[in-house]
Amino acid sequence: MEAKRQAVAVTLLSSLFWGSSFPVIAYGVTLANPVLFLFLRFMIAAPMALIIMTVFGIDLRRALQSSAVWFLGFLNAIAFIMQYVAQTWTTATNTALFINLYIIFVGAGSVMFLNEKMTWKLGVAVGFGILGTALVETQGGGTMVSWKTLRGDLLALLAGLIWSIYIILSKVLLMKKTPKGAITPEQLTGGVCFTTLIPLFLIVPFTDLGTVHNFPNMVLCATYLAIFTTIVAYLLWYKGLEFLSATVTSVLVLMEVAFAAILSFIFLGNRFSIGTGLGGLIICIGGFLAAMNASD
Repeated sequence: MEAKRQAVAVTLLSSLFWGSSFPVIAYGVTLANPVLFLFLRFMIAAPMALIIMTVFGIDLRRALQSSAVWFLGFLNAIAFIMQYVAQTWTTATNTALFINLYIIFVGAGSVMFLNEKMTWKLGVAVGFGILGTALVETQGGGTMVSWKTLRGDLLALLAGLIWSIYIILSKVLLMKKTPKGAITPEQLTGGVCFTTLIPLFLIVPFTDLGTVHNFPNMVLCATYLAIFTTIVAYLLWYKGLEFLSATVTSVLVLMEVAFAAILSFIFLGNRFSIGTGLGGLIICIGGFLAAMNASD
């Protein structure tokens, strides 16, 4: 029971870090090409993660020798590219919303592939999460959006679909029983940081990188994303996923939508209406119900 409570706590903390990533990315993609900015993030994160894991005596060979971990890295790279491009077309809040609609796909996939049970409490939590994100998206008013914004929203939704596959496969790896045991959260964190970088290495040469408008600020933003929203957030999330179901974890991570809306309002001046606030509150209720379900 105590392990599950700690898992809920670290998952919520990871959602706070990930929520902060949306306004930082929204600013970063105004300074440089989205693919270049993403590449720099993992160019910093991958060697740093390898160094940290080595210092703490964590052997990453099992993770790096796993074809599933390489597939995770590929999925992660593609979904991130979609997210970064989407944020050049739509708001940070909208991007956070549509990416987090992956909860629908995770819920269905968890029942089908992980044999997880969908209790009434968890079902209500998922429903609250979807309703809350919808209110944040429309800001309570159902306003019309431009075609460019709609393209960004749809691209973010597709990124969320890819990440739902990523979540289910990550849970499978953490549950997998082998003679050497399951891959640990620390091994997955270091492994995914590295395997996400490799596809980006292959994509960058074919990308028109354009001009960097403010190199010091770009490096500063990329460094923040590499440390706090990649290494730290991934490790916290994997530690939570180790003890919680994929669906419960996904509902808790929906809190990043509320965090992203608040931080985007503070730092980017994005609109924060009554509908947005109500949506954030409903998401919080959904997160509370998911945490209660995890404690049962």
